[in-house]
Amino acid sequence: MAGEAGVLKVIESVLRFPADRRLILGPGDDCAVVRHAPGRELVITTDELVEGTHYLGRFASPENLAGKLMRVNLSDLAAMGAVRPVACLAGAGLCRDTPPVFFSRFIRELKREALRFGISVAGGNLARARENHFYMTVWGEASRCGLVKRRGAAAGDLLLSVGPLGEAAAGLEILKRGSRAEAGKFPGLVRAFWRPRPMLEEGRRISRGRLATGMLDNSDGLFSSARQLAALARCRVILSPGEGACSPALRAYCAGKKKDWRSYAISGGEDYGLVFSARPEDLSKIKNALPRVLVVGRFERGRGAEAENLDGKVKSFEHF
Repeated sequence: MAGEAGVLKVIESVLRFPADRRLILGPGDDCAVVRHAPGRELVITTDELVEGTHYLGRFASPENLAGKLMRVNLSDLAAMGAVRPVACLAGAGLCRDTPPVFFSRFIRELKREALRFGISVAGGNLARARENHFYMTVWGEASRCGLVKRRGAAAGDLLLSVGPLGEAAAGLEILKRGSRAEAGKFPGLVRAFWRPRPMLEEGRRISRGRLATGMLDNSDGLFSSARQLAALARCRVILSPGEGACSPALRAYCAGKKKDWRSYAISGGEDYGLVFSARPEDLSKIKNALPRVLVVGRFERGRGAEAENLDGKVKSFEHF
């Protein structure tokens, strides 16, 4: 089994239920979709934060963990288009020595985040664990015509992105070094890691304007996201983000470290913007609907993925 891709291939090949007519969309996209009522569908996703994999306990406050847990799950709903978040279930595995005040702070912030995004926390689960981890299942409602799937790109399409690129990866580097001075100098990069903004409104605009041929949220890095869209389209993707893809904060950070900002924008994960394919003739409509959208590449005939103007091997996050 070849890493995460191999695990996902097994999941998607085995977990098929063709006899279940209520299951509209199963494994392989950002969310599952289940028939709910005439003209309305349930859109469901789940995600988690595991200590040692997604964060280190020495730089993680309970408030930041609760905020990120909520937002990464809502980001999956945003990637499906015009979805209205409804409610969630949350759970945690906690080490024996976790102070009670830690979980109390986590729960209070989880409620604040739920109210901020207009949803309810409907319940959950607790268990003892060797390392702390936190998980959530969130669901929303949509009409089937408002959904945008990953599959749909074609040769000739543009690759577009809305939301930050590379900022969360830089923020994580700062957190791992533990420099308060550096964190104070680049608070936006640190916040990009802990408090990504779910692109719910942008997802709705893309859906309602029928602007995307395929879409997903940018959780594992731009290169990984683009490669997934290309694989589903059975074509090749060329990444070429321009200078506008680099925020002033990331540019200043990279200048100080003498690093290429493109390596962060292309390889860095945890940004949680939206990456989507679109027809070139729709670009003016897309820019009207999403003034901050970026053209970051193109799809061609062939196979695979390539990043232009980037020295060295492209790395992307893998869970296994």
